[in-house]
Amino acid sequence: MGSVVEIAPLTRLEGHGSVRVYREGSRVERVELRFSDSPRLFEALLLGKSFTEVPEIICRICSLCSTVHKVTALLAVEDALGIEVSEVTTLTRDLMLQAGMIQDHALHLYCLVLPDLLGVRGVAELARVAPDLLKTGLAIKKAGNQILETAGGRLIHPVNIRLGGLGRCLNKKELLQLRDELLKVLPAAQEAHRLFSTPFPFPDLAGPDFAALQPSASRLSAPLCRMSDGSTFAVRDYRQHMEETVVSHSNAKLSTVRGRHATVGALARLNLSPDLEKHASELFSAHKKELVGKDIRGNNLAQAVEMCHATERALRLIDRLIELGARGEQGTDTSPREGTGCAACEAPRGILVHSYAFDSRGICTWADVITPTALNQGALARDLLILARAMEGEETNRMTTALERLIRCYDPCISCSVHVLSL
Repeated sequence: MGSVVEIAPLTRLEGHGSVRVYREGSRVERVELRFSDSPRLFEALLLGKSFTEVPEIICRICSLCSTVHKVTALLAVEDALGIEVSEVTTLTRDLMLQAGMIQDHALHLYCLVLPDLLGVRGVAELARVAPDLLKTGLAIKKAGNQILETAGGRLIHPVNIRLGGLGRCLNKKELLQLRDELLKVLPAAQEAHRLFSTPFPFPDLAGPDFAALQPSASRLSAPLCRMSDGSTFAVRDYRQHMEETVVSHSNAKLSTVRGRHATVGALARLNLSPDLEKHASELFSAHKKELVGKDIRGNNLAQAVEMCHATERALRLIDRLIELGARGEQGTDTSPREGTGCAACEAPRGILVHSYAFDSRGICTWADVITPTALNQGALARDLLILARAMEGEETNRMTTALERLIRCYDPCISCSVHVLSL
């Protein structure tokens, strides 16, 4: 006799979703992962808009990810229009991306995952049983938030980064204040790996097909994407390698990379392109057995290593900005022209691609965005099925708890994933 087990709503993640496990007797027949945030059709909203409006609109996809969306959109529009920016502008954008990694990873690890590790139901209980750990995580997150607010002009949907430059440069006093805040939390960021080095004790999952951008020393937008088999492809040719299809049970498209359900994010980056600062590199070397070639349960530890890296890198970027000094970087007045541009950055959850086309008046005629959670959706659905089948015969509550924990390992951002549904 058939039955359906539903986990709804999914908890302690960004956005709204559910899982349905379809069983025939005790046998798991299939699993449906449903991302149910209303489709927001951002790409359609951009059509007919001026090139100056595109970055301002598209960063509204999500509040958590607004900075990396804005930076990636700026890079894509600048690529289309042939705009070059200064070192100060590039460093400031990079600093904001590192801050996004810090605050995002801290939020996920300390507020969404740590309750699972300590066997409590959420942040409220965590505050009661482990208040010092929660305070530590929030302090790390606050340091990232302060950088975003100072450099971006506000915490979300930043206004200080703009086409061709900055609204204003950070002055030395501001940079020193941010440096002090980072130094306060650096020891905690360097020790976070100890909390998240033990994977959840459920059965092994599929070996991931990792995909990550190959770091570029000269610019934020990486020109190449690397796969687990060692192959690469040019980001500019991404549509020849990435495919999206509409599925009936989810408001996010199912994305594949070269026909495979790719896994992107912190674990993928450490497996394929570990470009790390000194202490983070040492942590990675110490934890290679728990990270290299492992399934998505290693993603929490990978985020802890990256949080240390981002803190270290942010400090180095601040030192360089202090050395360069404020130089009155203003956004460039740019004349519109016909062109197509593409950019890809590593968001906290993985590869983010923005691509736009403009006519001779600078009006957007085509827009395409592929988000990390859309890329991860296929691998996540696959792993949910593997785990559910491995736990056939187990008590239902144990299985559903394990499935939710698996989803949180992927750290999905559902709001970002549902903007591309075709009507």
